[in-house]
Amino acid sequence: MQAMKKTKYSHYQVLEILKYFSESIQGFDDKQLREASAHEAMLYAAENGIIEFINAMREANHDLLSVVDNSNRGIFWYAIQNRRRNVFKLIHSLNGLEMEMFANQKDTFGSNLLHTAGYFDPLSNRGSRSGPAMQIQKEIRWFKVSHLSQFTHRYYFIG
Repeated sequence: MQAMKKTKYSHYQVLEILKYFSESIQGFDDKQLREASAHEAMLYAAENGIIEFINAMREANHDLLSVVDNSNRGIFWYAIQNRRRNVFKLIHSLNGLEMEMFANQKDTFGSNLLHTAGYFDPLSNRGSRSGPAMQIQKEIRWFKVSHLSQFTHRYYFIG
């Protein structure tokens, strides 16, 4: 019982810090966002599936949704690489132009979101005793190409 109270209180404190941080960055320009480490925080949140943080930050400053790292990979790349479905679902909240921008964006290696989704991630199989065939089925269920294919040009599917 005591542990549950402590956990709830910790969660409350985190939400208060998040509220303060999101209110603080409203109106920040790109340079100020970088100095406040908001870019790194967004990528970290995407990598770890912390959807509450991403939503609060994008409501405070919509530009944070297009944050990229040194390899030109943004939050949707991180979400796909780490199989964070809840973060990737944010792509459905974008308007058509934004969705097209993310779908056509390439990283420094020439890969787009579909390429990233196709990479096999052996770490995502931790704790599982299933073989490669089951892992592939799991990956296919996780990332249905139909979600991306509706806004990605056809030539991405040609070898």
